[in-house]
Amino acid sequence: MSYVPVVLQSITTTAIVTGTIFAVLAYLRGARIHREAVNAQIFLNLTQRHADLIEFRKLEARNGLEEAFDGDLAIAAIVRDYFDLLHQEFNLASVRMLDDSVWALWQGDIRRTVCTRLVREVWHERTRLYYRSSPAFRAYIEGMMPRESSPSNGHSGRSVRVLVAHSAV
Repeated sequence: MSYVPVVLQSITTTAIVTGTIFAVLAYLRGARIHREAVNAQIFLNLTQRHADLIEFRKLEARNGLEEAFDGDLAIAAIVRDYFDLLHQEFNLASVRMLDDSVWALWQGDIRRTVCTRLVREVWHERTRLYYRSSPAFRAYIEGMMPRESSPSNGHSGRSVRVLVAHSAV
């Protein structure tokens, strides 16, 4: 009885299994690298779009976000542009097209901006109803605002945990 065919078969099987494992690992590594590149591109794109909100940046630079909203429709449009971009970012995070770590990184600046007097007042007086078809976004925004900033809207003022909530989507 010759053991050569059995040994060759064993070596061949081991080589096939090892090759398959290496192929799967290479594929997974490539997929991870691709995902990181996509996340970086999304991050850069959204960061640039935020920087392109020139008029909003001017308001922010002159501390205009702390001023009361006087009904100026041009100012309302500038703030609405900010909310439009934020809504897009929120939706990307909700469907996991924006990495959780990137979304978490932006939360401090978003909260700081949304809690400014001008942004809160424009939200309640001119913008909130525009997002009536996106109750999750409205809850997210209003969850960051101080409770007293949302008069008679029935909102409890509790913070919305988007990073947890969107993982169920």
